[in-house]
Amino acid sequence: MSVTSIDTVIAAPSQESIRFLASSIDSLSSPRQRNSHISNVYKEASTLFLTRRLGEAFSTLQSILIVQPTSPDDIGDHEHESERRAPIATASRNLRVKVWSLYLTLLNAIIELGPEEGKEAVGSKQWREIASKARDGTVWDEVVEIGYGGIEGNVDADVVNNL
Repeated sequence: MSVTSIDTVIAAPSQESIRFLASSIDSLSSPRQRNSHISNVYKEASTLFLTRRLGEAFSTLQSILIVQPTSPDDIGDHEHESERRAPIATASRNLRVKVWSLYLTLLNAIIELGPEEGKEAVGSKQWREIASKARDGTVWDEVVEIGYGGIEGNVDADVVNNL
């Protein structure tokens, strides 16, 4: 197995591992504990980003940016999906701005790699999805829905500036 394929394997966590990370965040009882966990994820992703391990940074951030089922019974339950929120939606304002800024910077860095290097960093399917989001302008929709409950007016000004 080449170094490239090892990076790709590491950069593509399973949905199960993402669900586990997100459910561990949900199990934290106080907002302070959640902020602490989100801050730790942010620091880890920042370090990975700075060391150019973009795929790992991206997958690390996904654990706090994806709306996860609250229990195994909720998987596939789209009826109550709007009641669940991604962990980032409950973070403090400063932490939310930092995470979204890193996420947007990370997306840009992955796209700037180009198709070949981008596919090596995050995998072919993921690179195409990221490039498509940027091309179609759906990154804004993603930020609004995931981080701000679908209310555009609630999006922090610093996040808007980074878009």
